[in-house]
Amino acid sequence: MAKRRRAMTSEAASAKKKQGHKNEEIFSDLIGGKVVGGRTEKTDVLDSEGRSYSVKSSKYWQVFLYSRARLVNNTEFHDMGNVANLMIDCIDAFPEEYDDYLADKQTAKNRLQPFMRKLKDELHKPGIFPMFLSKAIFNGKEVKYLVILPVGLSGKETPVDKKIYHVFSAGDVVSILSQKVSIRNSKARNVNETDDQKVLLRCNNKNMCEFELRTDSKGHYRQVKLRLHGIPTLSILRDSLGSPVTVKSQVLIYGSAIQKLETLIQ
Repeated sequence: MAKRRRAMTSEAASAKKKQGHKNEEIFSDLIGGKVVGGRTEKTDVLDSEGRSYSVKSSKYWQVFLYSRARLVNNTEFHDMGNVANLMIDCIDAFPEEYDDYLADKQTAKNRLQPFMRKLKDELHKPGIFPMFLSKAIFNGKEVKYLVILPVGLSGKETPVDKKIYHVFSAGDVVSILSQKVSIRNSKARNVNETDDQKVLLRCNNKNMCEFELRTDSKGHYRQVKLRLHGIPTLSILRDSLGSPVTVKSQVLIYGSAIQKLETLIQ
């Protein structure tokens, strides 16, 4: 039987968040920018010319976590075919009260199945998946660059001068992931699980992204979550874009970002 991931303790989550902010500060200093996290949807750092960066430094990235109300009011998701309505349908498959869900989990899981299948099919429609990735990862046009600090270098035990940041343009990220990953529904791995409870993004026969419903507590119930696996994501992007240009020995810039960030490189 596959082991179920344990929820992170509040202390561990706090330490992880603080280290993430520290890694943002280090990157900001390297490019002569400023940290702006907490004031915007996705932007963590702005450079001296106002270009926006999202900095990721953990093994798994929570790309978004949306409530029903957020999805109802978010106009950009409603421009992507039927994606917004299907995410709302997934939420509505579960009873409003958490205790009612705990009393009969299987009924909710059975109700969820057809909507997860429809969501997978909707993401397969021409043009929908790139739009979805752009909104999910970059909040549409808000963030211009994705910055990845490999998980092996992200901890406090790694000296500041040994942290290496990889920079990709939003356009390259969306284009590559749209071409490289397959979209499918999850399948039960044992008798205690149920088919079609998630939408999975897979590459090289490995899960790299999971779209699922959070039902683990009263505080996190009936929320849609998208979680991206940082290690295979960095690998796919690096393998697809060739040799980078190095800035200050700790910032590697790839693909179309090389030309767009000429002033940073000079």
